[in-house]
Parts: sequence; C-alpha cells; structure tokens
Amino acid sequence: AFEVDDDDYDWDHSRGTRVMGVGYVPDYSQAAFAAIISPEGDVTDYLRIPHLLKRKNTFRQEEKALKESDMQSITDFIRNKKPHVIAIGGESKEALMVQKDFQECVKSLVDDEQFPEIAVEIIDNELAKIYSNSIKGTHDFREYPPLLRQAISLARRIQDPLIEFSQLCTADEEILCIRYHSLQDHLYKEDLLENLYLEFINRTNEVGVDINLAVQNSLTVNLVQFICGLGTRKGLALIKVLKQTNQRLENRTQLVTACHMGPKVFINCSGFIKIDTNSLGDSTEAYVEVLDGSRVHPETYEWARKMAVDALEYDDEDANPAGALEEILESPERLKDLDLDAFAVELERQGFGNKSITLYDIRAELNSRYKDLRTSYRSTTSEELFDYLTKETPETLYVGKMVLATVAGFSHRKPQGDQLDQANPVRNDQTGLWQCPFCMQNEFPELSEVWNHFDAGECPGQATGVRLRFDNGLSGFIHIKNISDKHVKNPEERVQLGQTIHVRITKIDVERFALECSSKSSDLSDKNNEWRPRKDQYYDQDTEDRDLKTDSDKKKTEQRQQYIKRVIVHPSFHNISYAEALKMLERLDQGEVVVRPSSKGADHLTASWKVTNDVYQHIDIREEGKENVFSLGQSLWIGNEEFEDLDEIIARYITPMAAYVRDLLNYKYYKDTGGGMKDKAEEILKDEKSKNPNKIHYVMSVAKNYPGKFLLSYLPRTKCKHEYITVNPEGYRFRSQNFDSVNSLLKWFKEHFRDPIPSATPASTPRGATSASRTPFSGSPKYSNDAIQKLAQNIPSHMFNSLSQATSQTPRFGCASYDSGNAGNYVTTVCRSK
Repeated sequence: AFEVDDDDYDWDHSRGTRVMGVGYVPDYSQAAFAAIISPEGDVTDYLRIPHLLKRKNTFRQEEKALKESDMQSITDFIRNKKPHVIAIGGESKEALMVQKDFQECVKSLVDDEQFPEIAVEIIDNELAKIYSNSIKGTHDFREYPPLLRQAISLARRIQDPLIEFSQLCTADEEILCIRYHSLQDHLYKEDLLENLYLEFINRTNEVGVDINLAVQNSLTVNLVQFICGLGTRKGLALIKVLKQTNQRLENRTQLVTACHMGPKVFINCSGFIKIDTNSLGDSTEAYVEVLDGSRVHPETYEWARKMAVDALEYDDEDANPAGALEEILESPERLKDLDLDAFAVELERQGFGNKSITLYDIRAELNSRYKDLRTSYRSTTSEELFDYLTKETPETLYVGKMVLATVAGFSHRKPQGDQLDQANPVRNDQTGLWQCPFCMQNEFPELSEVWNHFDAGECPGQATGVRLRFDNGLSGFIHIKNISDKHVKNPEERVQLGQTIHVRITKIDVERFALECSSKSSDLSDKNNEWRPRKDQYYDQDTEDRDLKTDSDKKKTEQRQQYIKRVIVHPSFHNISYAEALKMLERLDQGEVVVRPSSKGADHLTASWKVTNDVYQHIDIREEGKENVFSLGQSLWIGNEEFEDLDEIIARYITPMAAYVRDLLNYKYYKDTGGGMKDKAEEILKDEKSKNPNKIHYVMSVAKNYPGKFLLSYLPRTKCKHEYITVNPEGYRFRSQNFDSVNSLLKWFKEHFRDPIPSATPASTPRGATSASRTPFSGSPKYSNDAIQKLAQNIPSHMFNSLSQATSQTPRFGCASYDSGNAGNYVTTVCRSK
C-alpha cells in the first residue's frame, strides 16, 4: 500500500495529472496498448496487452488463462504508475467490455490495498486516430505502433485538450481531417481553416501560454503561433531567439530588451504571455514582477498597484506598491471593498476613457492569477457514448429512419407452470395430427406426445419477435405485431435466418445499444409521413410543393395515351410526339409542315404547320379505308373535305394557307403585338392617332392563342375595336365573307368598317337574359294588312305624308341598326342616290 493525498487525485485542466490512455481495435488478433503520460505530457511507460479483448467466461481454458494474465498485468501497471485517470478510446462497443475490465482491476486494488478510486472514462478517439497517422505523430514516435500512439493521444487529450488539438495545427493542415459537421465539405477549405484558427486564438489567449515551458517542451510550442500579435512567423522567431541565447524569460520587459520585440507587437502579445514567477525564486538577479504571472496587461500595472494600496488603506507616506501587491495576493479578499466604479470615473476624468470592465477584470485576476476558466471535465453522457461507439450522429441515426438489417434469430417466451397446466392442444381433422398451442408445432400423432413435449422442456414457447443485427454493431428487435400488417403467428414463415430485410426504426435504446424496429408495409411506405423527421423552421416548403407538383404533372403526362407508331413513308411524316414536333418546327421555315400520329387514335393523324415564329396550327386528319392500324387510310378527311393522300393535303390545303399568311405577315401595317395582345395593339394605335388625328389607323397582328387567325385592330374615334381574320385555303374570311387577297379584304373593310359587326347566334339564351348585341335585320319585313292599317291609324297625318313622299322613289340600299338609347326600338335609315 502507498500513501497518497486525496487532492492528488482531484484532476482538472489547471494542474498536471498523470493519465493512462488505452488504445485498441476491435480485432482479436491485434494487441491493445496502454500508456502513462506525465504531468508535462511525456510518455513515462507503456504496456502491451495482447489478449485484452478475449472474454473471461470463455469455455476455452487457454484463452481464459491468457485473459487473466493480462488482467494481472493491468493491475500491476496501475499499482506501480498510480494514474489519476484512465482514458479508453471509444472505437466500438468493445470499449464497454474494456471499461469493465479496468474498473474491475481498480476495484480489486481499492478493496485489497486501500487504493484511491480512479475514474475509467471512455472518450472519442477520432482525434487520437488522426494524430497516430499524422506526419507529426509519426515523427514524434517513429518507433511506436499506431495503437500506442493512439493511447498517448487519448491520455494527452484528457489531460489538456487544447494542447493536443494544436498538434494537428501544422503546415500540413491536418486539423481539417477532423469531422466537425456533416456539411463542412461544402465550405471552402480556406474559410474553414481560418475560422478554426480563429477559435484556437480565442481559446489560447483565454488560457495563456507559458513561454519558458514552450521552449523546454515541444508539446506546447504549437500554441505560441496563436498568441495575439505573433502568428506563425513571429512565434517561431521568439522561440528561436530564446533557444539560441539559452536564457529564460524572467519578466515581460525582456521581450523588448532581450528578444528585440517591437513596441506594437509587445503591446499586442504581452498580456497573454505567462511567466511563472513562483518558479523563479531567488535564483535570478533581475527584478521579478509578480504581475507578469497574471493576465494583467503591462499598461495597467499601475492601476493594479493602486488598487492594492487602496485595499490595504496605506498612507501615502507608507505606501509601497510592490509590497502592497505581494500582500494583497496573499489575501485577495480585501479587494472586494474597493469602489471600482468611482475609480473608473476618476480614470475617465483623466482622459483614459471608460475602464470599468478593465478594473473588474484586474480585481478578478488578482484574486486568482491565470485561473483556468475552461469548463471542468465531465463524464460522457449515455447519448454521447452511444455516438462515440456506434460512430453515428443524431443526423445519421434517428427514429423513423429506414435501414437494412440482418435477421439474427427469433425470440420466444417459454410457457410457465400455470400456462402448461391450462394448455389446450388442437387436433387437425384433415391430417389427424396434434398442434402445440405455444410453438405451433403440428407433427404430434398422439395427444400424449404433446404433453411429453411440455414435460421434456422441448417447447421453446410462443414466438414474440425477430432479433436483428446491424452493420454498425447494434442489435435490434421486431415485435411480432410489427412484422406485418397482417396477423403473424410464426415469424419463421415470413423471414429466414440470415435474410436481409428493410426495417424502420421506432425506438432507440441508448443504454442497451439496441433498436426497436418495424417491418410493416404501412410503416415502410410511410404514406402519412408519420416517421419522417420534422422539418426545421428554415425548410422551404413552397419549393417542395412546386417540385412535387412538377413531378406529379410529369407522371400524368407520361401516363397519357401514347402515340401509336405508324408505318407511313412520306418525307413530312414523323413518329414523334407533340413536344417533339414543336421542337422540330422551331428550326424550319414558315409554312413548313410535320405530319405525326394523333392522340385521338389509330385512325387519325395531325398535321402541324408553322404559321410564324412560336405560332403553330394543328389540323386533325381523319382516315378511312385502312388495311390495318399502322398503315395510311385510302381516303383522308379534313372536316367534310376529302383528300387522296398527304401530298394533296399539303398542296391544296396547307400550302395555300401558308401563302396567304405570308401576305399578311409582309403587309406594311402588320405589327408584332406579342401574339395578338389587344392592349399592346391599342398602344400602337393611340400613338399613331396622336401623330395624325385626322386619319383612321389600323394594324394587323398574328393571334397566338388562335393559330390561323389574325387580329385586326383599328381606332375610328377614341375607342379601339378588335376583329379576327381567319385564314383558310380559299383566302381570308372576315365578317362572314371570303376574300382572295389582302387588298380586296382591306378595301371592303375600309368601306364597311362602320357596319355593325355580325355576331354568332347563341345556341340557347338563358331565360330572362337580354342580348348585348343583335344581328341587324336584312330584307323586307313581312307584316299582315291588319297590322299595317293599325300602324297607319296611329301615325300623324303630316308624318304619314312625308313618308309617302320619301318612299315614292326606290332607295339604293337600306339597313336597320339597333338603337341602344331606346331599348326595344329600331331606327330605319333610308339612303338615296345623288
């Protein structure tokens, strides 16, 4: 037994601790290693443990003896080296077994030799694995195997994580090998490295760097580059000067006098360079400034001394700032009575600015110089341990995730005594065999054999579920009710041993490292989104809805009736779809035609021809007299007109229309109105009207929404009017009349543009509705003699005489127009020749 102070085992970041690191791989053929790290981070000893992963309860006596031998070696190693804490790398689930073995060794020492309790911790080994394979790790311990280098890194990390992480901050930038976030690969390497180094700068300057220790121990030299004001180049230069002069930095002033540091660099870095003034003692002839061992900046030393003098309430004559400062460091509680706010007001009056925060920081520092403000080490939680050992994260393994699993076995519940007594075996009338009510075995010819089956303990019991095994080492279980949506009595009828199946995770048991799963079809399909992870507040739901709608429309388009491929030999025929036809016509000239299969069936074709850019007309062709569904019909029909073949359709129907369209497109008053936009046409007309008010302006434009029609827009007075011109193989149809040329069409239009526009008679007029416009009456009205006589009696005599004189001569032409001012009345206009 040995005597040890209890405080010696109160390990934290602020003081040196002896740490034992254990590294292993889940491979029984490879040996594990343990290493002891001194408070300075040096390797003092190591232990090779070749049989650590063997099991103690194995039936092989040879393996059991080897395991016990290694356990005894571990116990002796712990007894001799006296570590403060033991760190085990969290490589796999075997770390739990290793932890129990070490805890058992420690417990035997505590029980037998009154040995202090030693914590056995499992920590993440990602950093240790990267360091063991890094260039620096290989260079530092060239003769050590990788597992031993892992054990060393584990111990150093738990001793001081800042120093150990800084070992990867070299010119090789191996610090980027650590996985910080699942999306870090999407960042630029320079941005990620810059922010990582910025974090190192913040943490390093919070802790401070003992420059003398960095000169003596290369383990902490990587932290010098993160001191504010230095950087990589100046930090290495400072270490090089101290090594070459073989001197020890005894105060911060020597940074200027001995290390030739400039004033700006000194002001920036001096507050973060720590000098252990207690270790200097009386061996030095230089002046020892106790504040050099604190975070107080040299610019504020006088304020610290002033605070010490005021706290001790010295008179001005007896004041000794240096002595007062040493005295106040021994009893810092006297600083709490200082009125720092009044001190800050006085400093601000003297022109130093608002220094209230600085004064409070000085008082805190005088209470405990360079106190380690980092969070104390805490043991890993169950969730963290689960992530370390499974190498999973909450993003990669979660409730609701669908994964692949291997069937490892079947679980049964053995029947108990009362259940056996109340058992009711069932006999199959068709086969005459008896069935066990628990395991469903139905091969018993006699009832007595069923009871012998119970008595011999051969009945495994009722099936309760399926045991699973996952690739990450976890075990799983499917309850029998979650195997299928249908009722399952025997799971062996649904799955087989060793079969790979899809399952969805329903529960994660981090304590037992087990998963509860479901293989029901309803859970796997998850149509109701019950198992999908919840969307965060930044999720773009609108984009998802648009994408889903796009996919749905695409599927509907694909599910539409496909065109039947036809066997037609003609240069204009192509077995293509509607979209492909438009894409082909884009490259062709105006008037070109593409004949393709129709979606109306095998007895229809569609002739698509190019009216103009981005405007295409599609003409339905009906076939009659077909020999089969793939051939061309003997007669082709467009409406009520018959054609012999496709050449005749192109020559007599499409080519004339294309020529008439070209005449309109080349007419001097043709304008591009964006495909027949009426508002755009009105803008053009009003602009022309403003230039020449005495003229009636008109323009023509192609109607994109009505392929084969043109929009005629004109401005007779102040209100624009719009009419459509239809192009057909015979020419142009306008106001129910046909014209064979553009000139004849426009000549007639200029003479009759004031005529009422004819409108189509509606198929049916709703009861009670009035027509907005009526077709003018043409021809002679037919009235009965009685009606004429009754009308003549009501007309005044002077009006009757005037009408008689007016009708004595034959008129040239007449028309009746609807009087909108007097509903229900007609105005008769009589025109005479000159």
